Amino acid sequence: MSNSNIQAVLTAAGYATRFTPWSYVMPKEMLPVYNGSFFVPAIQYVFEQLYDLGLRDFVIVIRKNKDAIINHFSIDWSYVNMLTKKEKYKEAERLAGLFKKIEDSRIQFVTQKYEGFGGAVLSAKDVVDKDKVFIAAPDMIIDLKYIPKDNAIFVSYSNEPQKYGVVQISTDFRVAEIIEKPTYPITHYIFLGYALLSTRIFDYINSLKPDKNGEIQLTPAISNFAQNYEVKVEFVDKWFDIGTPDSYLEYFKGL
Repeated sequence: MSNSNIQAVLTAAGYATRFTPWSYVMPKEMLPVYNGSFFVPAIQYVFEQLYDLGLRDFVIVIRKNKDAIINHFSIDWSYVNMLTKKEKYKEAERLAGLFKKIEDSRIQFVTQKYEGFGGAVLSAKDVVDKDKVFIAAPDMIIDLKYIPKDNAIFVSYSNEPQKYGVVQISTDFRVAEIIEKPTYPITHYIFLGYALLSTRIFDYINSLKPDKNGEIQLTPAISNFAQNYEVKVEFVDKWFDIGTPDSYLEYFKGL
């Protein structure tokens, strides 16, 4: 299974201030999540999920203090050998499995130039050389089972839609509009931070002005993009927000 015309953009550049002091030394994207067999960093979970669905080309957007992420995707077979010598066979197998996937992929790291989710995605523009981008926010863990063929975003139902980008869905299950964190949401369907889009999305992000917090958001760019191009809505049943300490604790309760 291959998606050779798609480049994945993983955004891992947030400050994660609500996780201070953890986030002062360790990126939020390195928080452990359960992959069904053992715990892995959230960004590894998303990387392997996309790899298993056929993606091989990755751009990871980071900040200068996110060396832990670069180190995690650096291959060191001597460590695998050490685990094997200590008869830690399961642990050696886990790490070797990750290293093989890294070797079979192209992974580029770029530093975030602009604030916000949209700003992080826009920061990857200069290194994206494919027709489509698959955008993924590793602070949302979703049950991703396939890669769409055409423009699409992944959505789900939330009891607290005002915390997210709220999606208005047309009768033919396409994006009509997305409003970022509205005071009075008109639906309970939210954008989960995962989308497959044409690289034209970069032009729509670039056309936006920063919001009152100095951030460039992705949701208005997708909303504007959807006025000119069809963007399908893909529904997800199971998802977890690990972006705040409270939501991260709820994630563990749900395991």
